Amino acid sequence: MTQYLNLIQIFSGVFAAVLIPAGILLTVKKLNPEKYEVIPVKTTVISTLLIILGLLSFAVTKTCTNYTIVTEENYELWALYFASLEEVIKLFGFTVFIPVLFRLFKPKSRKEKPAEEEIIEEDQEN
Repeated sequence: MTQYLNLIQIFSGVFAAVLIPAGILLTVKKLNPEKYEVIPVKTTVISTLLIILGLLSFAVTKTCTNYTIVTEENYELWALYFASLEEVIKLFGFTVFIPVLFRLFKPKSRKEKPAEEEIIEEDQEN
């Protein structure tokens, strides 16, 4: 059983290490200060779900770690998973709100440069 736990722990750890940064990077890629656009809702939802899946996968990693420590006690696997999930949420639960925060911050409006526009219009008239 411990051989399988090690494999599950490695795969879930790698899966979490891919999903969480992917969710954050998906939101960060949509940030463009030159366009002054709000991040789309679809992007926010997808990146939030990726982060949640990454945290759930990290909870599996923590469960495997805690299972090897608590083998002598008669805990069920689900109880151990929920205890590990609670620990992960306490430590890293704030990362779920990163895409939402990026969406809530409205971009500043464009600053128009009337001096340049007037020069261009004057050049076109001449």
